[in-house]
Amino acid sequence: MKGLLLIGGFGTRMRPFTLTTPKALLPVVNIPFIKYQFQLLKKYNVDEIILGVGYKGEEFKKIVDIGKKMGLKVYLSYESKPLGTAGGIRNAYKFLKGKEPFFVFNGDILADFNLEKILNFHKEKNAYVTIGLVKVDNPSAFGLVITDENGKITKFIEKPKSEEIISDTINAGVYVFQPEVLEEIPPDKNVSVEKETFPQILKEGKEMFGYVHYGYWLDVGTIDKFKKANFDVLDGKISLAYQKSERNIDVDSSSNVPGDISVDGKLVVGKNVMVKNGVKIKGKVIVGDDCFVGENCEIENSIIFRKTVIGNNCKIENSIIGSEVIIKDNCYIKNMSLADRSLIYDFTKSGE
Repeated sequence: MKGLLLIGGFGTRMRPFTLTTPKALLPVVNIPFIKYQFQLLKKYNVDEIILGVGYKGEEFKKIVDIGKKMGLKVYLSYESKPLGTAGGIRNAYKFLKGKEPFFVFNGDILADFNLEKILNFHKEKNAYVTIGLVKVDNPSAFGLVITDENGKITKFIEKPKSEEIISDTINAGVYVFQPEVLEEIPPDKNVSVEKETFPQILKEGKEMFGYVHYGYWLDVGTIDKFKKANFDVLDGKISLAYQKSERNIDVDSSSNVPGDISVDGKLVVGKNVMVKNGVKIKGKVIVGDDCFVGENCEIENSIIFRKTVIGNNCKIENSIIGSEVIIKDNCYIKNMSLADRSLIYDFTKSGE
């Protein structure tokens, strides 16, 4: 079966990290985000995957390689200009045309969807489109999807006002389309599937259904949600590319971490990492490949990307440190998102 992953956005809410790296390649517990999505697709025999890409398109060749190593067939559908969600789907026409339904996924979503159940529901209802739905406590920031008792979609309410919130079900960012839907979307135009295509299909009277997902779901669209994704995976709330370790220290065998390191929480260390004596870990901490952590550092509830060097006597708290960052001695970094290749001089105090 075929699936389209829409990963061509600019990732503006994830800056500064997406200025240098596509969101799909950002690390979730030291594993590229895209690998979690690939593994979910592979689990349900979606083995032909089309990547709708545009921004930093050349970087997506790395993603193709990741998919191929997992035994998937991966193709690039490149947008020379931004086409929106529906435009991105239409742009992949040559890959998706045919007689069989196909999946479409928003690239921001980390979830453990049961794709088999969603597809069976789609077929049982003889649906034109099936939209995966999820219940949230505060739907005001999302688009509401209203269904009847049979799951048939009756109305869309985009970014509802408080008085318009008559449901808690929102678009979860996974769809099953009949191939005829491709003809509904004008080619080479910037079109939103949520704001334009779906309301138009509903207006035409074609049957659309909503399938409610009750498992793990997270829209990884902001720095805070990205941090949450890392820590949720660490806690085993979703089990895909990274498998939760029951130990409070999970260190790759190629790394050098003192046996008496103080860990009050959970520490994950990637490959070829050097951690010096006297380091204290509090809360959840993830250290990427090829990093160095100096003596007497204290790191709390933070994520450190690959190839970063942290000097002696530093304290890092509630922060995300990008790749190839150099933090010199005696620095205090709190509540910061440090861009790749940042240089922080001795005795700097930042983000207090």
